[in-house]
Amino acid sequence: MEQLPIVRPGERVVARSDGKGGLILGVEKIKGREFAASAECSGYVLDARLLMDVLGSLKMPGSWFQVWCKLVALQNANRADDQTRAAARGFVKTNQRDLQARCNLSAASVNEASQFFAHIGWMRTAKRGVLQLNPWLTVAGTSGEQEKWQKLWNDAKGPACIIPHADYPTEWRQAREAEKKAAEAARRREKVVTLRQRRPVRKASA
Repeated sequence: MEQLPIVRPGERVVARSDGKGGLILGVEKIKGREFAASAECSGYVLDARLLMDVLGSLKMPGSWFQVWCKLVALQNANRADDQTRAAARGFVKTNQRDLQARCNLSAASVNEASQFFAHIGWMRTAKRGVLQLNPWLTVAGTSGEQEKWQKLWNDAKGPACIIPHADYPTEWRQAREAEKKAAEAARRREKVVTLRQRRPVRKASA
């Protein structure tokens, strides 16, 4: 690297590996807020400070935070992996058992966290074993790819994103518990009576 490229307002320096142990520097327009950049990964979020502030304020179990961080980390923007990648760029291939192992958490903890983040629109299930994280919140790719993945989210009728207040996780849990109790009470009220089948009477033979 003889000199750094000139960076003007609305642009950023992008560093990529040249495959020989060196770096190739370039400049590209910024259409989002940059979250991270390195030789192998770059990403955008709507507002990195806001996202971390929300996560830091939410009164939620630490296991939920673990699951979300692991999902974000599973995004891969390295084009060198395109031939072997299990899911298309912009998507994450994982499942509950995989997240359990990665986070060292119980099935119940992973399942509850996944349901919560899907409920608030921070992720959606694209197909079995493949997730899409909300592309307005986090994208491992360029700003152009961010726009492409936002369109995919809208075309799939992905849920609207909620920026929850601090007590929302507790309220969500309480609402779910109330629904479970109501469903259980309804089941108990249903009295199922099993009628004994009458056996046919055999006629005595002459």
